[in-house]
Amino acid sequence: MKQTTILWNILDYDENLVYEDIEDILSSRFESDLDFNGTIDDLYDPYLLADMWKAVERIKEAVEAKERIVIFWDYDVDGVTSTSILVHFFKKIGANISYRLPHRVEDGYGLKSYFIDELKEKWVSLVITVDCGTRDIEVIKYAKSIWVDVIITDHHAVPEIIPEEAVAIINPKRTDCPYPFKHLSGAWVAYKLMMALAHEYFSDEDYKNYIRESIDIAAIWTVADCMSLTWENRIIVKEWLKQLKNTRSKWIRSIISEKIHTDLDADVFGFLIGPRLNAAGRMDTPYKALNLILNNSDSLQETIDEIEYLNEKRKVLTKDFVAEALDFVNPENNIIFFESSEIEHWIIWIVAGRLTENFFKPSIVLKEEEWKYVASCRSPEYFNIVELLEEFKWEFLAFGWHKQAAGFSIEKSRFDNFKKNVLAKVNSLDFSQNKKTMTVDKIIEPLDISFTLLDKINKYKPFWIGNKKPVLMIKNFEYDKIDFLWTTWEHIKITNKYWFNIVGFWFGKYRDDLKSKKSLDIIFDIQENNWNNKKNLQLQIIDISL
Repeated sequence: MKQTTILWNILDYDENLVYEDIEDILSSRFESDLDFNGTIDDLYDPYLLADMWKAVERIKEAVEAKERIVIFWDYDVDGVTSTSILVHFFKKIGANISYRLPHRVEDGYGLKSYFIDELKEKWVSLVITVDCGTRDIEVIKYAKSIWVDVIITDHHAVPEIIPEEAVAIINPKRTDCPYPFKHLSGAWVAYKLMMALAHEYFSDEDYKNYIRESIDIAAIWTVADCMSLTWENRIIVKEWLKQLKNTRSKWIRSIISEKIHTDLDADVFGFLIGPRLNAAGRMDTPYKALNLILNNSDSLQETIDEIEYLNEKRKVLTKDFVAEALDFVNPENNIIFFESSEIEHWIIWIVAGRLTENFFKPSIVLKEEEWKYVASCRSPEYFNIVELLEEFKWEFLAFGWHKQAAGFSIEKSRFDNFKKNVLAKVNSLDFSQNKKTMTVDKIIEPLDISFTLLDKINKYKPFWIGNKKPVLMIKNFEYDKIDFLWTTWEHIKITNKYWFNIVGFWFGKYRDDLKSKKSLDIIFDIQENNWNNKKNLQLQIIDISL
């Protein structure tokens, strides 16, 4: 199916796009009908994950013997959601279950030997990690030596050497793992372990009901952790969107209350629910987020209010630090560095993402501490920042990564030399051809815009990474006037003679330039807007010719 790549703010398009059918364009994104129409009954057997049998047998043994089982989780929300899935299940089957998390600043990421000592003193004999553990070789070897068994559930990249002393390592990214779908979030991996266990403890009917009812948290974090919405990820997100408006979860209902009458999409997880759970863990304690998920009572309103406050504070601090970073960095370099002693740990990954988005270059943002720096790194798709950092990994105290994202810590005494060498290497590369691009899916006429068109598009929801909303384009659009939206100069609205609204968020600075043109080439996505219980069509500008 034809698509057009355009340079940011410079339109270059294929005239044939006007003749393509929007449904043909969207259906071509899916490999098969199962990829598009799969249901919860089509989920892969969890036992396809390497070591699943080993994990299930050891857990059954622990449950029957009333051994103390502890879920050890990453402090991030993937850890929170993974923990909630397993704790809820273990409580349901009467296991002796509890959980432990590291402190973001004092402990850092992953298992430590002192955690094992602490758990051993409390008669814990089985530890199940969620969203971590694959790289903790020495700690797991130590745990085995003092008779503490460890089961790892994780989804991070797998190193060449793995913790052989672990009872099981459930990670779809293992090279020897036959599981067909590799792009599972940490919560999804925990959900798969729960599925395998539920087969052992529930009847077929109870199993199906429990799996369907428990899919919400795995779906939330599949979106919030930016997993591609294809195959199994699409199935669980699509399934829970069907249930969302009728959810019994009081905290979720409170968050989506303003959107409960709209046609919900995956962005409700990515932009509303996920950030609030993240705010609790990053700015205070993730125990608050876990408490929300595990409990469902009216007494949680105080916690909901606290998390709402933390989320608003997060927005303000994020805006301030992003502005400071944009003023501070040298945009002439091929890789952007920003160091600060004031920035919070929880925000460095957000600032790194915004710098990469703004300059379309790899970025490294560092929190300065007493004797070390803690860094978060991001990069555009054209540059593999993990490969770059692998060349310097002997410099690091700790190092981990996802695709286009990584983190490390480094001693202050080593940092200046590291930075100099990285700048020298990356600045020697030619980035001149790497410009921000987007793809136009279809060129349409104003008269083509209708609820019928929107209905055709919505058949291919949920839209998110891996299945983004179709990008549409109108050429030579004649308008009436361009005003600022509401009372702020940051956003614009374009008044026209048709039955749809046009808004451009953060396009306010281009208003005067746009007003000088008689017609515009507009790139947008089409949405349904509800205002005062009245539905209308709205075009949200993605890009526009200058």
